[in-house]
Amino acid sequence: MIEQFATNTPWATLRIVNLISYGINFFAVQRPGRMDGQAAEGGELAPRTGKTLVAPSGWAFAIWGPIFLGELVCVTASFLIKESDPIVELFRKTSGPFIAAQLFQSLWCAAFRPKYKGSSMFISTGLLSATAYSLSKAHAAFAANPQLYSNLQYGIFFLPMALHFGWTTAASIVDLNGSVSMQNNSSSTIIKYVGHVSVLAASVLGVYIAKTRNAPVYAGVIAWALSAVADGMKKRLAATADGKKKDKKDVPVGGLDGAKMQYMLSRAGAFTNALAAAFVAGTMSTSSKSVPSP
Repeated sequence: MIEQFATNTPWATLRIVNLISYGINFFAVQRPGRMDGQAAEGGELAPRTGKTLVAPSGWAFAIWGPIFLGELVCVTASFLIKESDPIVELFRKTSGPFIAAQLFQSLWCAAFRPKYKGSSMFISTGLLSATAYSLSKAHAAFAANPQLYSNLQYGIFFLPMALHFGWTTAASIVDLNGSVSMQNNSSSTIIKYVGHVSVLAASVLGVYIAKTRNAPVYAGVIAWALSAVADGMKKRLAATADGKKKDKKDVPVGGLDGAKMQYMLSRAGAFTNALAAAFVAGTMSTSSKSVPSP
């Protein structure tokens, strides 16, 4: 329904709805009380003290700044585009998924809270995955039509969506592993294998999307996320070594089963995706059309 609305509604109305959907999401993200705080405050989702093996270091979340600022520029700059501009056709294809993604992420902000326990925690995983899926549809639309925009237009209108798509893909995996690790019946073995498979899946997906869609930015974001996961495991392992060295049994350390392997898998995945991003970007720069699809 949203995609049909984006296709058929007047251009002036569509621009306003894009801005409103962004505003709803921005407001929702500002509401305190989400479980993100547990990672920042050393809780169950923290890199050093948590049980999950997909616990990125805090610096990884700095990517939200460019995403929100970039999408604000995107939705406001669209008011400078006339309906006769060829790029409007592409905007209509991306706007439906973009609006859906903003709404799904707003709902995720409501669901990712401590009061939801047990199987209810997977609702937030579903909502964040739906955000990534919606952004994937927008991404596919502009990645397939680079002839409709310039490099400058790509940077203003589509680069923020590419960053958002890549990061919500990674964040969905983080959310899934957090939900699994916080189930009462989850053993360290389950947590370990879900973590390993998640990192491998993210690594493969990053390279696949980069290659099939000429999307170096997506692989770059996956490399960023996996580097943060590797850094999180490095901190956990270092805390353990520090505790043993000082003979302190009360040093707070999270789940260690599989942590060393997770560190190695994450580093390998980050390196592979960084290499894929560089290769695809280099290939595109030598082609006749060097517009960087995300």
